[in-house]
Amino acid sequence: MELIRVQDSDYRKTYELYMTFPENENGYMNNVYGYNYEQFLQWIEKKRNWSMGKELPEGFVPDTTYVLSDGGTYVGVFNLRHCLNDFLREGPGHIGYCISKEYRGKGYATKGLELTLEKARQMCIHEVYMSVNKDNPASLRVQVKNGAYIHHENDKEYFTRINQITDGATREEIVSKFYTQYEEDGRLERSVHGRLEYATTMNYIHRYAGKGSKVLEIGAGTGRYSIALAKEGMDVTSIELVEKNLQVLRDHSKGLPNIRAIQGDATNLKDLADNTFDVTLVFGPLYHLYEKDEVNKAIDEAIRVTKPGGVMLFAFISVYAIMYSNYFYANWASGQEENFTGDYGIRHFKEQLFTGYDITEFEQLFTGKDISWITTTGVDGLLEPIEHRADFAVSDEDFDKLFDWYLHFCEKRELLGNTNHLLYICRKNV
Repeated sequence: MELIRVQDSDYRKTYELYMTFPENENGYMNNVYGYNYEQFLQWIEKKRNWSMGKELPEGFVPDTTYVLSDGGTYVGVFNLRHCLNDFLREGPGHIGYCISKEYRGKGYATKGLELTLEKARQMCIHEVYMSVNKDNPASLRVQVKNGAYIHHENDKEYFTRINQITDGATREEIVSKFYTQYEEDGRLERSVHGRLEYATTMNYIHRYAGKGSKVLEIGAGTGRYSIALAKEGMDVTSIELVEKNLQVLRDHSKGLPNIRAIQGDATNLKDLADNTFDVTLVFGPLYHLYEKDEVNKAIDEAIRVTKPGGVMLFAFISVYAIMYSNYFYANWASGQEENFTGDYGIRHFKEQLFTGYDITEFEQLFTGKDISWITTTGVDGLLEPIEHRADFAVSDEDFDKLFDWYLHFCEKRELLGNTNHLLYICRKNV
């Protein structure tokens, strides 16, 4: 079984599926009820734009509608809203779905919701809001099978939540589960803030590494940086924790003799010798390390394997940017509770999945280490929270101008807290 976006589906089959749904059934609203085929095609084009946050009607949020296909047979539809407004938060929530009558009672709703939750995780929706009519116990069972619990209720509906972070799981399990479901490959290409992050980061790498340099990337993901650097003639070693990402990296780097990919954890680089690399890139592990001793192990291991005089680039996330990006959707209180203590200290714990730092707090992690600080810089500015706007647009020409402008200001201290991704750059003492 698979989910297919309506804009990528067989339109005739999707139309026929929708025509089996009544206008309103158990709270699922069929917005194309009574449409002829030409009107339906026009709706498909609207959905294409809405999924990108474009031309949204007032009160709407970006959403993607999927058809559930079983061996080419279309059996139901699932709608995933990318974020919530006040109405959705107190009502329908993130996901709505409907299975055609002839296919009910066969497990399609349960499987379709499972697949839709995977799509939600790929969008970094870690707590899913849903609702269900009280006279629809079958749908409630579907949600409960997928991990839902009843958060509150009124006379007509239950309002449910699904926490997508597994309680009791280890840090490695949580990270691996997330990246197994998240489409990491292409992350730095499919958004403007991703493109800026990549371009800025590569600019800084090139200040310290060139053809023939021995480069280590820890937390290499699917290899966007490692492969590019290997193609430039650098001798690259890539360390990646998640098996799925590692396999993509290996597939994409086939034929490159100057790159080797190893599965490993940033806190224990036991297979790597001391004083080996000219440049060490730690791009990702410190997003997901929470215990002080593990953070220190990752930093110390990177220092250990870097040559005296070599340069290290450590990526981290601003806790303030996390708040700005994720908690201005009438959910500020929950974000504040998750990321700050009662007296406004910064919280770090594995269930956050991504942990953020105050800039000074992160820099202090290196106090007493055998390094000399070079700079702390942002790499993507404040683009991520504003890129959700329906009127956001950056042409290729504007992107070139933006990149050039950003390079001149990305190290300004007054801008760093607003930046999502940052680099702490230092040199190992001789």
